Amino acid sequence: FNPDGFNIIQNNGAFADQSVFHLHFHLLPRYKDDVDGFGYHWETHEDLIDDRAKEDIAKQIQSQF
Repeated sequence: FNPDGFNIIQNNGAFADQSVFHLHFHLLPRYKDDVDGFGYHWETHEDLIDDRAKEDIAKQIQSQF
């Protein structure tokens, strides 16, 4: 939870691949050792982590505020 930087992305409209049709932003943590860099496509790999682990991550993020 200590990225070297981050990207802020906001897709606007269906042709920009907006999938949730209200204003929201994606914050993508970036690290010096990112090997693939950043492109238009990214994968979340949500299927590799269970709900309890997701809740633990969310709590850790919330504790930073």
